[in-house]
Amino acid sequence: MKTAERKLLISLHAEAQESYSKGVRDVSRIVSDENMETLLASGVSPVFLYDCVDDLSRYGEPEMEVFVELAALRILYFRDVLSSKPATEIVPEAALPRKTDAHQGVAWLLRMIRKAQCFLAGSLSQDIMYGCAGDRGFLREYGASLRDFLVVVRDTAGDPDKVLKFLQSSRST
Repeated sequence: MKTAERKLLISLHAEAQESYSKGVRDVSRIVSDENMETLLASGVSPVFLYDCVDDLSRYGEPEMEVFVELAALRILYFRDVLSSKPATEIVPEAALPRKTDAHQGVAWLLRMIRKAQCFLAGSLSQDIMYGCAGDRGFLREYGASLRDFLVVVRDTAGDPDKVLKFLQSSRST
C-alpha cells in the first residue's frame, strides 16, 4: 500500500472516531461527504469503518492499525482482482454458515472463512462485520490476526483444510 493511501485510511479512521465520540451513530455521517465518496471509491464499506470505530469504542479493539491493514487488503483486492467493480450481490447473514457449523470439529471456522471471502469481494451484508468480537476471540485462541487470516483465505480460495492448517500452525508459534 502506498504511503498516501495509508495516511488517508488513518485520517478516515481518526475522523470517524472523532464523530463517534461526539455521538454520531449514522454510518452515512461518520465522515464528511467528500471522505465518504473517497471511501466508497476505494471499495471500503462505510459500515466497516463505522463497525471498527464502534467496536473500538465499546470493546477497545480492533485498533486503528487493524482497520488500516484490513481496509488495505480490501482496496488491493477491489482494484487488482475485481477491477474496481462493486459487488452485484450482497450475501445475507442467513446465507452464511452458522456459528456452530464445524469443520474437523472446529466451530466458527466455516462462517469466518465465508465472512472473509465476502469482505474481500465487497458482498458482506451490512449486518455482519468481518473482524467482529466473535471473530477476534476465535483467532485469539489460535494466536492469529485478522489480517493474516484474511490473507490465508484469499491465497487458499478459502479452502477450510488449508485455513485450519494455518490456524493450527499459528497456535504452535
